[in-house]
Amino acid sequence: MNTLSHVTEPMWAAPVAIQIGTRPSEYIHGPAEAVDYLEHRWPIQNSVHLEAAKRRCVEAMNYLAHMEAARDAFVAAAAEAEVLA
Repeated sequence: MNTLSHVTEPMWAAPVAIQIGTRPSEYIHGPAEAVDYLEHRWPIQNSVHLEAAKRRCVEAMNYLAHMEAARDAFVAAAAEAEVLA
């Protein structure tokens, strides 16, 4: 009998490396992790790419958008915020 009671979060094919401030580079592996960063740790707010990335990542978490479309939107937001590592 399988005793696992949690559902595995969806992941991207390849993680996205970001660096916020002087912290070491961090790897974002999927849309749930990306939303957490976008909402709580992102260095810029109220940008076009930020809102699009949040929307696409939430859609991907709910299987309403393709995973890689969410990743591409997150990469665009990271490039705009100048945090791609």
